[in-house]
Amino acid sequence: MGSEPNAKRVTLKEVAKRAGVSIGMASRVLGGYGSFSEKTKKAVLKAAQDLSYRPNTLARSLRVGRTHAIGVVVSNILSFHWTTFIRAIESAASERGYQVLLATTGDDPNAERTYLHALHDRFVDGVILCPSDDNEQVIKTMLAGGLPMVMVETDNENLSAPRVNLGNRAGGKLAVEHLLALGHRRIGIVTGNLKTSSSARFRVEGYRDALAAAGLDIDEELIVNGNYEAAVAYTATAKLMSLPQPPTAMIVCNEVMAGGALKCLKEEDIALPDELSLVTFDDPAWMSFHRPALTTVRAPLGALAITALDTLLERVEGSRGGSTAVSEQVLPMEIVARESTAAP
Repeated sequence: MGSEPNAKRVTLKEVAKRAGVSIGMASRVLGGYGSFSEKTKKAVLKAAQDLSYRPNTLARSLRVGRTHAIGVVVSNILSFHWTTFIRAIESAASERGYQVLLATTGDDPNAERTYLHALHDRFVDGVILCPSDDNEQVIKTMLAGGLPMVMVETDNENLSAPRVNLGNRAGGKLAVEHLLALGHRRIGIVTGNLKTSSSARFRVEGYRDALAAAGLDIDEELIVNGNYEAAVAYTATAKLMSLPQPPTAMIVCNEVMAGGALKCLKEEDIALPDELSLVTFDDPAWMSFHRPALTTVRAPLGALAITALDTLLERVEGSRGGSTAVSEQVLPMEIVARESTAAP
């Protein structure tokens, strides 16, 4: 009988009636608090099993002021970057006794706003968010209402919440410095959307920093938008390679765009690294298996996730909401040199 779930939620009152005890006693046994006899415990547990009783966790959470659920809102669950980030958060949150409610926005501010309201309505204990600038006021209102939040991959200093970021600017500089050391001077870059993505902006700033430090002029024709999309990156790569003086090296600013860039280079029969050196960002396993193996700027995505989670739970498990002071933690990247880069 206990193996088949009921279409209608069984109430605590029904469990108590079947066990022949008061509702308060049934609640005490199932909640594991207070005193009760072994006989009463067995009767209540058997009644709960027979009726396939499931406790109303939301109601219990409202009584104690915690749900042990956190929201995580990101842009694209299909990218290696966010998939790795989410897996690390889910694993660490589970170990800490928290459930993760995941929302993926597809870079749509309206979808982000809808998810934020839905998470708030479900009384999550806190939210980890890669925010859109369009929703700044919505986020400010939630923060003012006491919802603990941690921002990742953003340079928005107007939000009174901790930020945990990757060292994107230093990463962009690392990529260029690696190519400069090999002797390249004409270096193209396929960027993310510079209007909407702080990581894209910082990576290009690092690119500019390194060229300026080397005393080289910056050719704006060599900076092309790939929008963090494979198809757009394909077109951007073709644009770079069709220049009267094409680059001898190229940086592609994420793993999704790397696929589009490689497809274009293959179709145009441009050999790596003999005719073009290539550096990408992110480091999924396939980049080391690719021939030639790809030189990458590796981001500590697991550490980004754990740091964001720890920062959030410090606020959740301390005073509700914690400090509203803005703080930022920046995690460094590293260059992983492989076969796709060589002297021009």
